[in-house]
Amino acid sequence: MQILLIKIAVIVVFWSGGMFALNKIFGMILKRKEQIHIKFLRSMSKVVLTIIAFICISGLFNTTKALSATLLTSSSLLVAIVGFAAQQVLADVISGVMLSWSRPFNLGEKVNISSLGISGIVEDMTVRHTVIRTYHNSRMIIPNSVINKAIVENSNYNNDYIGNYMEVSVSYESNLEQAIEVMRETIASYPLVVDIRPDPSEGNKVNVAVKELGDDGIILKSTVWTKNIDDNFTACSDIRRLIKKNFDAVGISIPYRHVHVVTGSSEKELEQNGITEEQ
Repeated sequence: MQILLIKIAVIVVFWSGGMFALNKIFGMILKRKEQIHIKFLRSMSKVVLTIIAFICISGLFNTTKALSATLLTSSSLLVAIVGFAAQQVLADVISGVMLSWSRPFNLGEKVNISSLGISGIVEDMTVRHTVIRTYHNSRMIIPNSVINKAIVENSNYNNDYIGNYMEVSVSYESNLEQAIEVMRETIASYPLVVDIRPDPSEGNKVNVAVKELGDDGIILKSTVWTKNIDDNFTACSDIRRLIKKNFDAVGISIPYRHVHVVTGSSEKELEQNGITEEQ
């Protein structure tokens, strides 16, 4: 009995040492560059090490020794047992392998799974699940088999920048050419905006088009290109503020709907002021 306990203790020590070594090795790798396939490989390594330790311990007992020997010598039987008893688990593991190999997304990237109604940042991938942190700072634990079948929108996939449309209205009384130039210069000079031209010497870094001659004013449209979504949100917010400031500086007005309220005036006074009852 004492020898049996010593053997179990040795196996547990080796298992603990293996776990510690895996955490250290993969921790050093992940510090240099976080990749989703590395996290998945770490989880798989821990599972394999735990299974080996369990089989070794079960082989120490007479009641389970024959079963352990059979499982170790018959890989086809092991696959059949695992496949029958844990079909969904196996599907999640295989899907995790496929996701880790194909890498449709990586750690830290923002994804949108429209079929599931989930948007957020990829935070982790385990043997069975992919963890996505939503913009409300909650975690969505999605089985790998589910996410492997879903359509995933990833703006960073094989792409070094992301674009977002920006529309600004100017009044018909304003100088249109000057408004276009001010908007172009404001966007182009912002530090987070990137130049996507193949040849920087050709054309403009930022193009501004007249989208529509609307009922309330002339709508100008451009695209703000940045490296990622966070930069794009910040850039668009600041650029809108700067456009308003620069428009005011040169006398370009942004139209807006407003209502004239007149009280205690006769019909004759209203006509003298150029205001009709319909207005």
